[in-house]
Amino acid sequence: MKINKYFLGLAALLIAGLTSCNTDVEGPVYTPMSQNVSFETANPATVSTSESSLTIPVRIVRATTTGAYTANYTAEASAEGVFSDSGNGTVTFADGEGVAVINVNANNLEKGTDYTYTLTLSAAETAAADTITKSQNAKTVIKIHSDYNWVSAGSCLFVDYTFSDSDNGDAARDVPIIHAEGTNLYRIVQPFMAVYGKGGNGFSVDTSIEFTMNADYSINLVHNEEGIVVTADQYDFVWVDKYVPDYCYVVNNGNVYQASMLGLVSGDGYYTGFSFAFQWTTGWPGN
Repeated sequence: MKINKYFLGLAALLIAGLTSCNTDVEGPVYTPMSQNVSFETANPATVSTSESSLTIPVRIVRATTTGAYTANYTAEASAEGVFSDSGNGTVTFADGEGVAVINVNANNLEKGTDYTYTLTLSAAETAAADTITKSQNAKTVIKIHSDYNWVSAGSCLFVDYTFSDSDNGDAARDVPIIHAEGTNLYRIVQPFMAVYGKGGNGFSVDTSIEFTMNADYSINLVHNEEGIVVTADQYDFVWVDKYVPDYCYVVNNGNVYQASMLGLVSGDGYYTGFSFAFQWTTGWPGN
């Protein structure tokens, strides 16, 4: 590895003892005394879509099914004119019914935008929560990523210098590059996984790299508000504005691009030596 700082890894050994089961001390099954209404999931997985509208069912459960029951909730949206839901503040369980569904509708989704819709049970429901099991999810957050329409933009030879033991880096050919239609946004698809395979140096997650292309075919790496360009498990490639151009820069010669930046290893301070290069072999817009 070419990272210019030493760090130590710690290994932990967990020793678990076996315990015997004594059925003589078993007691009756606990039965909740309240409705104990709860969202089934506190944080549903983020929904990614290229459609302009969709419907997401949200399941609400209760501990007892005796009698009909109506629960109240509030809703908060991250954007105006996007969300609505079928309950409009109330959800009703029929007699004998332990699960009810609120259909959340999202419309007018704009490409490349993230949205959230937060549902919260009323104060009366949280006050009546079962204090023994403590199993109530009083809030659930729906997250939607409105994705672009991605099309092929060719492929590249990708060379990694960060984790390679070779001065010439380790490389993978024919790594796909895709393009967000109607924009100047591009993505190199899973380049580190292409070089090292899944696992290995920790590349079990999406290691795609995004960039925007300028009129002169130079590029700007896309990063989040924390400066992270790409995360490979415990390794973060970080663009730090105050260190440009000392440590963070991208240079190109035609269709060959060289990038260097700082990095974080398990969040432990900045490291130098995080760099990669790629040659856009097919589909380069400058041809």
